[in-house]
Amino acid sequence: MIQAINIKKIYKIEKVNIAALNGISLEIEEEEFVSITGPSGSGKSTLMHIIGCLDRPTSGRLLLDHGEMGKLKDNALAEIRNKKIGFVFQQFNLLSRSTSLRNVELPLIYAGVDRRERAERARIALERVEMAHRLYHRPNELSGGERQRIAIARALVTNPSLILADEPTGNLDSKTGEGILGLFQKLHQEGHTLIVVTHEKYVSAYAQRIIHLKDGLIEQDERRNTT
Repeated sequence: MIQAINIKKIYKIEKVNIAALNGISLEIEEEEFVSITGPSGSGKSTLMHIIGCLDRPTSGRLLLDHGEMGKLKDNALAEIRNKKIGFVFQQFNLLSRSTSLRNVELPLIYAGVDRRERAERARIALERVEMAHRLYHRPNELSGGERQRIAIARALVTNPSLILADEPTGNLDSKTGEGILGLFQKLHQEGHTLIVVTHEKYVSAYAQRIIHLKDGLIEQDERRNTT
């Protein structure tokens, strides 16, 4: 499903080149649950942004479903993000003045889905994350765990094959975080491919594969039996 070939990413900051990724090559198959770990500055989020087509590598190749992303224009990449990839972030990124239902509808608005279908699909997504009772609540009326569930519903509403989560439990206490990770496990069992970026060991324990980065390189790639 995902193939990265010698991915490098260099940022130029005040005439100084900073290498975030130094040549990453990996393959991730459909329906894998992968955790990407490593210390701060190891390149975890940079790699996720490139896999999610939010950023382009300085060099190297990225293939999603056998299509080469480097050959696509920005509007084509945006369409892939909207249809194939769901994103979950540490800061939730919810619109503060919008209801849960409206926040979850957003990707469908960008996709041009009509109003009635948007509402129905958003309700179904909220039911999947056990938030059907919070349809008309705004973010400031929800707990951190509830806000993250709304963000996950938004990621699910386009029925993406791939879900990318960047430190999804970073703003949550451990008990609430475990509830979110249990939800990720359920989504994985339903057939979604999940990639979770984290520096927390207890988060990685939920994944079937742990890729550890250090200094922009893969230091360890461990497949585990989580059954």
